[in-house]
Amino acid sequence: MKRLPASLIINFVGFQLLWASAVFGGARDMSWPSWAVLGVMLAGQWWFDPRWVKNTPMLLWGLVLCLLLEPIWLSNGFLVYTGWDHPWLAPGWIWALWLGFAVSFHYSLRWLCGRPWLGAAFGAVGGIFSVTMGIRLGAASAPLDWLPIAVTYGVVWAVAVPLLAYGAQLTGEREHHHA
Repeated sequence: MKRLPASLIINFVGFQLLWASAVFGGARDMSWPSWAVLGVMLAGQWWFDPRWVKNTPMLLWGLVLCLLLEPIWLSNGFLVYTGWDHPWLAPGWIWALWLGFAVSFHYSLRWLCGRPWLGAAFGAVGGIFSVTMGIRLGAASAPLDWLPIAVTYGVVWAVAVPLLAYGAQLTGEREHHHA
């Protein structure tokens, strides 16, 4: 039986903790917990992965997508983050989530690379689930009701996940090994 790389395990566990710290912190208008978890997650990946430099472009992909996509639901009033009133800019904990998610395509989400249709389905379903749980846990609200944000999230994430997987293919190793 092949052992899983430590960087992959750190990424998988780290992103689960990142999501929880971001959403629970966001519900209390606190971004620092998500940044702390992201920092530990990235440090662990960099410590155990000699090719950690591949993560740098993925962080940029995460920044750009957050900057471009968050205004879709914020500026239209589909989603309002707790304690946040900027219609074009996401709160810090959302930025941390985008960065952690983007880097995950070199680790725990690598299996989506080269599979755009699976990535689109995963993005649509995962995006709707994630925003629904974030709303239910108090990190955000959907002033125009759940359906508009669910549809918007589903469509946007069906595009974002294959884009991130493609970015990981461009910035990662050339050999194929799947998580």
